[in-house]
Amino acid sequence: MTLLDAAKKLGNESETCKLCHPVHCWEHYFNNSTQNYGSAGHHQSKYWRFDRSNPKFTNPTTFTLPSIPSKLRIPPSRFQNIGAYFQEKYESSKANNASMDYLVEYNPGLVAIPTKMKQDLPKDAIYLLSLRVTPANNCFSTKVYADLPQEVWNSVYYTNTNYLGLALLDEKYQMIPGYDVVIEVDVPMDLKRDTLSKRTGAHVEAMSPTFMDYRIFVLNNEIYLHANADTVVVNRLSLRAKGFGDDDAYVKNTGTCVEVAAEGGAQGNWEKPCRLDNLYGGDNLQVMLMRQFNTIWSGGINGKNYALFSLPNATHPDAPDSVYAEIDIFPHHVQQILPDEFDQISKFQVFGKLWKEGTHKSRHFKMDRVNMRSVKEVGNTTESGNVPLPSFSTMDAHEDWFPGDDAPFKESAHGGACCVSFSANELNLGGTKSNHHESLLVGIGHTKVSWKPWYSKKNVPQEQKDRKPHTHYVSLFYAFDPYPPFQIRARSGYFCLGHAPLATDNKLPPTEGGIFNPHSVLTRNRMLQQNKITFDCPQVHYISAYIEKAGDPSKTIIGYGLNDCTGRLVEVEKREIVRLLYPDPMDMNFDVT
Repeated sequence: MTLLDAAKKLGNESETCKLCHPVHCWEHYFNNSTQNYGSAGHHQSKYWRFDRSNPKFTNPTTFTLPSIPSKLRIPPSRFQNIGAYFQEKYESSKANNASMDYLVEYNPGLVAIPTKMKQDLPKDAIYLLSLRVTPANNCFSTKVYADLPQEVWNSVYYTNTNYLGLALLDEKYQMIPGYDVVIEVDVPMDLKRDTLSKRTGAHVEAMSPTFMDYRIFVLNNEIYLHANADTVVVNRLSLRAKGFGDDDAYVKNTGTCVEVAAEGGAQGNWEKPCRLDNLYGGDNLQVMLMRQFNTIWSGGINGKNYALFSLPNATHPDAPDSVYAEIDIFPHHVQQILPDEFDQISKFQVFGKLWKEGTHKSRHFKMDRVNMRSVKEVGNTTESGNVPLPSFSTMDAHEDWFPGDDAPFKESAHGGACCVSFSANELNLGGTKSNHHESLLVGIGHTKVSWKPWYSKKNVPQEQKDRKPHTHYVSLFYAFDPYPPFQIRARSGYFCLGHAPLATDNKLPPTEGGIFNPHSVLTRNRMLQQNKITFDCPQVHYISAYIEKAGDPSKTIIGYGLNDCTGRLVEVEKREIVRLLYPDPMDMNFDVT
């Protein structure tokens, strides 16, 4: 049964749901009058546009890492002939057996700095920001990349350079000068894949990085670093600032990660802190990893972007919080883990997780040292029951858009970012509503039009491909019980988040905080589109952070990447999110689409 059929069935059978009948709902909104009702019996709109159903936000902030050397940024003067620029960079990288030597930063992660770390940092440091720093990008139009020679295209997208950007932010989300850095994680830990082919000895031009999409979480008053590898890996990190405490003792008592990893030997196991040297940005901000990474195998080889969250221990209130990894959203799979503990598994067992049984494949990747450290799990993965229908419908669900099962955005959703706690009082808007009787955790997921083989078939009409272009993203809010099996209680319809405003003379308008990023103008090269309609959002808005605002529990902060090109934060009130999870039908927009 399609969503449309289900809505009709409920509207016919339930007096309570009659208001939301997709054919007759206009009668309730227009008091059975045809005034303001479209001709030929067609309503103006009861399906929201993705760019009009997004939450209202304040304090938008754009990010640029000053620590990235100017010579490693794409010059704006080359934006108009970027294909030639990529070709030049490819020729240079090929001659030097290296990756493309330019960098962009996007997909921001964000945490409020734990109290225990603040004594070692500048007093105005409130948040820690993370960014993915890499040559891989989607800043320019689809045609630009399609016109690249295959070997150049491969080098743009499949680069083994993937750095971690970190910066301290103040209470207004502004970077604190001198406290932003770019770090190479895999090389000092001796985990980077060899760039020379074992078979031919030649340089491999296109290679996936060891780690991708760094994200950060606070669990039990500690900061944890999360990255996508073969699946999700996790580590605890610590921060300090130069000049806060005894610098000499810090250097003397904490070895570099190169030294500590070497002590770990071929097995790659080590359980003591190590210093990560900053690649760019000086040494004002100093970062330690507390041990070797551990691997979360709960979701199998296809696992990525798990949200990590913690809850008070249900049986021992004085014990540390219980930590959970959100594996899937729809259906909702959650696994309790001990992120600092691991079971040592064999390389043979790792290969069994990577490939189908009986394929007899093998490899010689240093990363398998981490894969053999399987995070300890507590109990079985939970799965909640049926997922509720969206709280409102968007244009993709309209039967005139995509009849039957041809709708572009399927029911499955992926992380995303999670979780912020909403009390019953917040969910019920201070007692003015009766949405839910107890607290819920709220997260943000995404879904997309996935690429399928038919997109590359010449016998498929181009009109069909253009009508439903692939790799276009929308997001949704979802709310679930803060206890197993973490039943999802509500979810919003789809929405998208928009572009940063254009700058004048390289200066942001007063409405936008942060540091001007010249790449922001590029996100308009790839707009969200479906059914040949263009929406005022980037093709890909990827929400990578969602936390409660420090010092103000009535507000939340959303961090998102735009077209793998830039990053942005926005502030959203909890009551605005409640409005989307539990909308009042009489407040729905009827704008012409």
